[in-house]
Amino acid sequence: MTIKNFFNKKKILVTGGTGLIGANLCNKLESFGAKVISCSVDGKKRARKVLTNPKSYKYCDLRNKKDCKKITKNIEILINLMGVRESTQLGVSRSATALSSFIVCNTNIIEAACSNNVKNYLFCGSINQYPPYSIRKEDDVWKGLPAAQDRYVGMAKRIGEIQAEAFSKQYNWKAVRLIRPSNVYGPYDNFDPKTAHVIPSLIHKALNSKNGLLNVAGNGSAIRDFIYVADVVDAILLITRSKEINFPFNIGSGQGTSIKKIVKIIVKNLQDKKINIKWDNLKPTGDKKRVLDISRARKKLNFSPKIKIEEGIKKTINWYKENSEIGFRLGRAYDKKIR
Repeated sequence: MTIKNFFNKKKILVTGGTGLIGANLCNKLESFGAKVISCSVDGKKRARKVLTNPKSYKYCDLRNKKDCKKITKNIEILINLMGVRESTQLGVSRSATALSSFIVCNTNIIEAACSNNVKNYLFCGSINQYPPYSIRKEDDVWKGLPAAQDRYVGMAKRIGEIQAEAFSKQYNWKAVRLIRPSNVYGPYDNFDPKTAHVIPSLIHKALNSKNGLLNVAGNGSAIRDFIYVADVVDAILLITRSKEINFPFNIGSGQGTSIKKIVKIIVKNLQDKKINIKWDNLKPTGDKKRVLDISRARKKLNFSPKIKIEEGIKKTINWYKENSEIGFRLGRAYDKKIR
């Protein structure tokens, strides 16, 4: 059975469905003929901008147990992309938001999914879960704490996986699938430099630089594993269709790219604008190197990323030039105190 046929007419709920991965995934599933429900705490205005079928969108504050129970009823596949997006600079200052809100929301949605007997539940973890190893393999995740700047987000994602394991064991719920993406970028990303991750932040600052000056944190030597969002969507479809339950998969490019090279690619794609780069060694840049080992996904899922970093950044810049207003995404629930 083809992937398209597998998802055709299935009723699928995507939490975080208007975010970077969520919007791209929902649109792909819609093209397959799936019956998609995209939920998040964004307004309908964003849903109309990012979803090919805005009618599929439902506002849902996952801190509300009754709403979670209601929205998961009769769902066949639940893809949980819910998260609290934080940059390195905000990883500590917004620690309560990053940790507490996530745990409350994730607890409610997994309880509802299990109670409503959802047959296929995918939880999206993160590269931030890992101890600060240069190359990160799936079995290494519990061999130490996450790096300081990733502690709260990373531990929240670990808890999400442990919750899935606990429900799976206690209720014999054979539904759980697990992925851990690396640094994802592409259309529908958050480009607000106050909260954005490195690629969208640099793209925004380069396009809006005053006097052609681009300030970049660090000296450019930090190495990261970047993956274009379309490749992540393909990986999610593969693992959702697979029978690999309770088995985490790293999803990334499998290779490192320096921030210096990222800056160079961005500047190259802005040939109509002269950019001068200023490196700021006083700002935090996180670990020196973090790359995911994706050999498990290659072997068991036949996963292989298709979009090279140069092509992905070019696509992202071109998209942002045409859709800059979508790049500033304001959530509504997570900045409020938990009721």
